[in-house]
Amino acid sequence: MDRENNQENARRLTPEERAARVKKLKQKRRFRLAIVVTAFLLLLALIISPIVLFFVLRVKNFSLEGISPYHGYEIIEASGVTEGKSLIFLNVDKVKENIEKTLPYTDNVEVTRKFPDTLVIRYGETTKAFAFQLSGSSYVLTDSNLKVLEHASEVPEGLTLIKGAVPVSFEAGEVMAFSKNENGETTDRTFSLVLEITKAVAENSMKDVNLIDVSSVNDIYLIYQERLVLRLGESSDLSSKLSLGQRVIVDEDKIDPMQSATINLTIPKKAYVNPDDPGDIKELVIYSGAEWEEPETKPVEESSTEETEENDE
Repeated sequence: MDRENNQENARRLTPEERAARVKKLKQKRRFRLAIVVTAFLLLLALIISPIVLFFVLRVKNFSLEGISPYHGYEIIEASGVTEGKSLIFLNVDKVKENIEKTLPYTDNVEVTRKFPDTLVIRYGETTKAFAFQLSGSSYVLTDSNLKVLEHASEVPEGLTLIKGAVPVSFEAGEVMAFSKNENGETTDRTFSLVLEITKAVAENSMKDVNLIDVSSVNDIYLIYQERLVLRLGESSDLSSKLSLGQRVIVDEDKIDPMQSATINLTIPKKAYVNPDDPGDIKELVIYSGAEWEEPETKPVEESSTEETEENDE
């Protein structure tokens, strides 16, 4: 019925109206065809593009930028990436992890893609800073961020021995862990304490620290130049305690740069110096466990910024 009505209406149209109607119908058909073709081409592109990218954008060159104790070929080999590997589907985070773990002395590794065919690897170098005793003459050497660099049978000259923090995880190329909870998960209480005190030492430019003892969080101390014992007490205000301790060392060295003494910094903003020889400090450093009782401390000198100036006068 509708078709007959449409035919009847068409017969009543003028030639101009009929031509316009035909033109409109053709435009609709062309529009529908364009949509179908576009959808088909998009679908085809979605299917073909990954295949093209996979086979075309592949690693052919390596660009190495930085300073490292390792040779370039060692860095490339450690990356795990070989020529011909897909550049676009490459996991750059995994490449970074491979390099830092396989080559522990690399630091700040950055991996980026440079299309169409180059993998860019930027890196720096880290150095040994601390030693942790495992047992007997077995030590783990780390950088300042406690990343494990290597194992050793003795403490190299110039490194600081950390006493009282025995790691439970110390694989080369990874940051060490010191303890685990009942579920076997690593906890970082000791890790945070060690980082805090080593950071405070660095901030105060104390470069000749032989030993840092964190066996007791209430009686932290360090040994400076194998002759001065700095007792810090609790872990609070470590940076300010060491800052005061450094000023005291400068003043004491003006009197006798070779003296052995104990500097008590356990009371905030005060320093008590015992000039008596506390014993064979070098033996304490080497064996990391020699028994030594601090002699009775007398407040020979209370040191602060103002008091130090008065003493100099």
